[in-house]
Amino acid sequence: MKSDVGNLFVEARPDKKVATLALGVIVTEYLKFYAEGRGHTARAKQLDTDKFLEFLQRFKRAKQIDDLKVEDWDFSGTQRFVDESLRVGEAPSTVARRLATLKHMGRVLSERIPGFVNPARDVKPPKLQTRRPKSISAIEVKEIAAKAAAHRQEKNSFNRLRNETLLRLLLDTGLRAEEIRTIKVSQLSDKLDWIRQVRTKGRNFRDVYITSEMTTPLRHYLQERKRELERFFPTLSKAVDASLPLFISTYGASSSDLKSFELSPKSVWRAIRNFSVDTRLHPHLLRHTYATNLLNDSRDIRLVAQALGHSDVRITMRYTERGNEEVAEALEKARKRERSSRE
Repeated sequence: MKSDVGNLFVEARPDKKVATLALGVIVTEYLKFYAEGRGHTARAKQLDTDKFLEFLQRFKRAKQIDDLKVEDWDFSGTQRFVDESLRVGEAPSTVARRLATLKHMGRVLSERIPGFVNPARDVKPPKLQTRRPKSISAIEVKEIAAKAAAHRQEKNSFNRLRNETLLRLLLDTGLRAEEIRTIKVSQLSDKLDWIRQVRTKGRNFRDVYITSEMTTPLRHYLQERKRELERFFPTLSKAVDASLPLFISTYGASSSDLKSFELSPKSVWRAIRNFSVDTRLHPHLLRHTYATNLLNDSRDIRLVAQALGHSDVRITMRYTERGNEEVAEALEKARKRERSSRE
């Protein structure tokens, strides 16, 4: 009986009708849906597809880009684009991003155009060196905390107290910006040592520990929060309080719409960024700092994964990576020990 195994390794081709369609037109339609506007992602997708079409024109020896057909975009052309981009000195991370754009475009088109086959699906991206997420030093953390305290003392308003407490709780718990933004008061334990049932990115839930160092400032914030809410709710019931977020915004808020008291995602980022000293801050940088410090103190990667709410410990393993400078320093120390032992 004749075997058909060899056919599995033959490159799939688009349907004959699809093969003769103008590739430039199809790419333009893709960009209309996924790269509108002037945002960073839109500009990156437009640049990636422009670079690829320019390369493909040369590779297929077409007179102009408008002459390219869908059949001209195949596996070999995509692979050569990756190889050529690396050869001329483009950063591996940039090449990986360009390939990711092509893979996404191919996947979208294969879903929307009957008979279209994704030519980039099996092309492998360049392997990138895993880097440890950036964090800030203990000295800078102290400087940031001092700046936040000084900022509040200049004008002791509720918003400034809220922002300082937000900063301190992010550093204390490693919560994501979206997680801390949506926490309700009802999730806090009576002793203010746990935040119960925090929803993570993967639609899972976890309990988050609050250290004893955070208890006093958090309790003070809750007292001021209550006073602030009494301007809108003269008799604030426990049920209403429990339905409101822990970190509230009263700008444009109305007692008839409890959702109007939520902080917007931009407000969280803006509040944290205002405390920048040397490094430009954002909430996820504080999460990286929390994770790095916890790993250095505990040396327990699974403990850190649980504290961060990672579903896969391989995600947490990024924090164990070391930079080139650290590797070089360790090697120099090892060589010094070897020389000392021989002398």
